[in-house]
Amino acid sequence: MTKARWARVLIVEDSPTAARLLVDGISRDPRLAVAGVALTATEAASLADQLRPDVITVDLMLPDETGLDVILRVLRKRYVPIIVVSALPQNGSSLAFRSLLAGAADIVPKPSGSPAAMVEFFEDLNERIALLASAAAPPLSARSSLPSSKRKIQPNGATVGCVVVGASTGGPTALVEFLSGLGGDFPAPVVVVQHIAAPFVEGLVRWLNQETPLSVKLASDGDVLEPGCAYVAPASADLLIKSGGRLSVTSVLPDRTHIAPSADALFESAAEIYKSRLAAVLLSGMGKDGAAGLLKVRSKGGKTFAQDRESCTIFGMPDAAGRMGAVEAFAEPRRIAAHLRKLVERSERMHE
Repeated sequence: MTKARWARVLIVEDSPTAARLLVDGISRDPRLAVAGVALTATEAASLADQLRPDVITVDLMLPDETGLDVILRVLRKRYVPIIVVSALPQNGSSLAFRSLLAGAADIVPKPSGSPAAMVEFFEDLNERIALLASAAAPPLSARSSLPSSKRKIQPNGATVGCVVVGASTGGPTALVEFLSGLGGDFPAPVVVVQHIAAPFVEGLVRWLNQETPLSVKLASDGDVLEPGCAYVAPASADLLIKSGGRLSVTSVLPDRTHIAPSADALFESAAEIYKSRLAAVLLSGMGKDGAAGLLKVRSKGGKTFAQDRESCTIFGMPDAAGRMGAVEAFAEPRRIAAHLRKLVERSERMHE
């Protein structure tokens, strides 16, 4: 039976050459169809109204306004998943991350390089488009009237010596919610694996520093974990926790099939060191990285949480962990953070 083209995509791109490339690459996927191409922000807003696409890709640099303006104008009227596809240098601008805060679901760098690299790019992009199109509803951040999750998280009495976090698509905005909920005085270090393209990693660190009360830095080999600090894994490397709360950063070979940085690797290493004093959190993301690691944390007596379906952009990673029995409780990122604060505060009162 032939698959129907069920996801319609609007491409917003001012370069005709880049637009043709995107049209061709997206149209090759039998699940996807290009509904239209907009060369300006004004045209993008008009076509979004007329065509009502399932997903929109947006270049950040347009001749009349920025891609951020497109995102704000489109989402003001209705929710539609938006992927930023941009070649904007990330060492001097936070525009891509402001776009995430405004409601964009994901950011990927514009394609370039060999034909093999182009094939890999479109395999990844098209999978992201298909997953976003199939999501049942917008994430919580796009729904101001959605009530808070009613699921209650039961404490297990242990304190928190370290928090590890894994996230992918939809993760950056969930990270802002989670880290903000912890607060700048949270008395334990936070170590983060966020799947994001290499050109955006340093920009992500700067953005999280601006948007959250914690001190956020790019993790380096040999760093000693400190309370009130968050450490973000660098690209194409595994980030592990060794004895004494020391970080190990190991570059991976280009031909490795498992994603790097790996949430599984981080979680499993942390579970061996902190055992019941570890809290592990899986946020929005595609795939299943972190599920096995979260199960390892739970088997060692640690506290395990995952973002709930209603607030996720993509429920893939939390869902995979839930199916394995690795998740103690699902909740919105801020509610998970609030619960961890309560655990810490209760432990401090017990030791007074």
